[in-house]
Amino acid sequence: MSTDPWIAPSAERAPGRSRGRAGGRGRGPTPARVGTEIAVVSMVIGLLFGAAWWVLSPDITGEVAENGVAGTLAEARQMFDQVAVFTLLGAAIGVVLGVVFGMRHRRRPVTTLLALAMAGLGGSLLALGVGIVLGPSMGDEEPGTRVELPMELEAPAALFAWPIVAVVVVTIISLLRDDRSPWVWNGRRPHHPR
Repeated sequence: MSTDPWIAPSAERAPGRSRGRAGGRGRGPTPARVGTEIAVVSMVIGLLFGAAWWVLSPDITGEVAENGVAGTLAEARQMFDQVAVFTLLGAAIGVVLGVVFGMRHRRRPVTTLLALAMAGLGGSLLALGVGIVLGPSMGDEEPGTRVELPMELEAPAALFAWPIVAVVVVTIISLLRDDRSPWVWNGRRPHHPR
């Protein structure tokens, strides 16, 4: 045993553990790294989300009239189905990403929440753009012609399904943690003297 008074007994017994903490590995990734990771994953999933929305949504047709495109009640229901598909896909993605990142970065719940909220909204907007680009487009058609309508989201609130569900999932995971660690930005727990 060393006689150096400046060396703590715990550090002397577990040198490997002490070196790991000194190197910063015990603290986990930084907030910037967590945000970047979530943003990149969300953008990739947003592209796939848009393609899936385009594939799964029903085709909507309408008849070109003098003042626009006229549709029937059945076509109006199909427009609702487009919104429903977008909302359900976004909610499912929010659940998956909320569980994955809520467990992966459980030491930084605040950072994870903010990143998932902003990246989720950005991913939803990206998915909307991808669906519109992949969907049909209208040209100058003669009145009376049946055309396939472009992809659009009649209810903009559906954009918030992904971020809201992800935030709720991460919040539940954080509140159910056994150690009840506080929600702090840097992920460190305060020292409570005994």
